Amino acid sequence: MSSQPQESWAWLGLLKWSLTYVDGTVPSEESPNFKEMSEEDKKFLEEVMKHGIIDEGERMKTILNTLVQYLDGIKEKADEQPKAIPEKDPVSVGSSSSTVAAAASSCDAISVDDIETLLCELRDIVEQIDYARSFAAMGGIPFLIGCASQVTSFPQSIRAACLAVLATLNQNNPAVQYTMLEQGNIPKLVDLYFSEYLVSGNQSSNASDTTTTTTTAVHAAAMQAMSSSVRNHDMAEKIFCMNQEAVKMMESALGMYSHSDSTMQQQQQSQPPLPVPTNALKRKALFFLQALVTSDSSDASRISLFQRAIQYVSHWYMDPNLQSHADIREMALSMLTRILQQKKSVNAILDVKSYLVDLGVKRIQEIRALDEEEEKERMREELELWELFMSLLATAVRDEVNPNRDAEVLRLPMKNDDKGDTLPQ
Repeated sequence: MSSQPQESWAWLGLLKWSLTYVDGTVPSEESPNFKEMSEEDKKFLEEVMKHGIIDEGERMKTILNTLVQYLDGIKEKADEQPKAIPEKDPVSVGSSSSTVAAAASSCDAISVDDIETLLCELRDIVEQIDYARSFAAMGGIPFLIGCASQVTSFPQSIRAACLAVLATLNQNNPAVQYTMLEQGNIPKLVDLYFSEYLVSGNQSSNASDTTTTTTTAVHAAAMQAMSSSVRNHDMAEKIFCMNQEAVKMMESALGMYSHSDSTMQQQQQSQPPLPVPTNALKRKALFFLQALVTSDSSDASRISLFQRAIQYVSHWYMDPNLQSHADIREMALSMLTRILQQKKSVNAILDVKSYLVDLGVKRIQEIRALDEEEEKERMREELELWELFMSLLATAVRDEVNPNRDAEVLRLPMKNDDKGDTLPQ
């Protein structure tokens, strides 16, 4: 797994410079349409401002200036006493510390709650594509990742909030997603995700105690940020899939490394199980996995890459005795159904067909036997998904004999003595 990233404050200096010299586009005086504002225009602007019209671009800069003021205080305290924050509850989003409180006092009494509120407002602003691009041009991405990486200086609530802003920034915004790739931020998010286990999973001196420790809000926020940065961007999806640590990030978020008797854990017998992922983290990881294996750019090799994850979901996410949340079960069913419908590669599912058939027959009978109409209506979507899935599963054939599978499957590796003058059959 990745090691804990170094805590460098260069991202804070970059943001301060950007706030001074950059507005996210070009300097006003360099604009081809630039002209001095007339007195009439000034009066009109003043009138508009009186009626409460807010310039969200300026509001964004104001928020960032306030954050810089707060973070400068944190940095000074960290330099004076570089010790880890003794957070009372590793899972609590609202945790703080005496270090943070002292730093906030030196920054005009800005509280942790105030910073969370400002980050929430910033997230609302960058939902707009143009403001998201401006924020990225101002050095906002390194700032958010840098802040979220400060595991010994900031409470989890602020780090998770920064990652939530990053997720919103990238959502359905190819320009910002490309900037993320240019800056090499996929590995940084992977490192950030795994470094959080060192904070939350090793609170106890006994390593075996980590089996009872759950993941934190930062884990879920990091997965959401990664998902938003990668989904629906062909190049980002391919780069993510090429990163072995990123694949492990996905697998760990699903819970594949949290069972002492699991196949994955047997391959690493010297390591204790990772903390059990929360349902919030499971949802985000499952949603991301479904997007990756069923996207337009997905192919048989990608589905094969996530074969273990698909089969893990088939076992642990479909049975109500193992997964009590209906929405997670439905999401898992939806993913497997789409894989069968697309026919790019179905071997991962057919390898566990017997288990799925037994589970599907049992589950359909249970739902149909429900007496209460209200309960039956609540389970209607899951029943329809099971019926569709079972129908597709009954007619599915393995990749080797399926003429409709993705053309990528036909590109078989050549033999060592093949000169390339024959075509694979």
